[in-house]
Amino acid sequence: MIRKAIRYSVIQNILQYYECPETCRAECCRNGRVHIFEDEFRVLTEEDKERTQNIGKDSLVPDLYVINNPCSFLSKSNRCEIYDKRPTVCGMYPFKVNSSGTSLGLQPCPLGFMIIQDLSSWVMDTISKLCIPDDVKSKKLEEWKTTLGSYAREVSEFHIRDTVNEMQIPFDELDMLSMYLFSKHTVKQGK
Repeated sequence: MIRKAIRYSVIQNILQYYECPETCRAECCRNGRVHIFEDEFRVLTEEDKERTQNIGKDSLVPDLYVINNPCSFLSKSNRCEIYDKRPTVCGMYPFKVNSSGTSLGLQPCPLGFMIIQDLSSWVMDTISKLCIPDDVKSKKLEEWKTTLGSYAREVSEFHIRDTVNEMQIPFDELDMLSMYLFSKHTVKQGK
């Protein structure tokens, strides 16, 4: 039910076209507080009881558990050792649930920035094709170039900042981005 509410399948449709670059230092797993559900905690305990010792109940949200950093399932080479059994929040990263109920946040980590670049390409391509006055079109395109530049700065400082400016993506735009990526990769493969 929760996965449906947060558009987990749409996120998976998007993420299938990406993988963390080799330069990724797993800041999310090394420094983040990962919240998991009780059933996910049980799965991880069955996987490796010793490694779940750094997982505890969240004091603010009693229905959740929190994996203290660094994640004990992270390998020395900064890769997830339980990838096929990873918790929901890990499976949707760099997307993050926010409190709006109408959108998801997209973290400007190296992977998130690749998605932001594709989102920007899609939006700018769409704007370029709109039947609107050229000056309005130019202004909107320039705004998106500026936005993309600000996220490029965010990703360069991602690992040293206490807070990051995540891009908010409405659910309906997630669906459109998923369709755009599908068509882009279908054309690329010549299908």
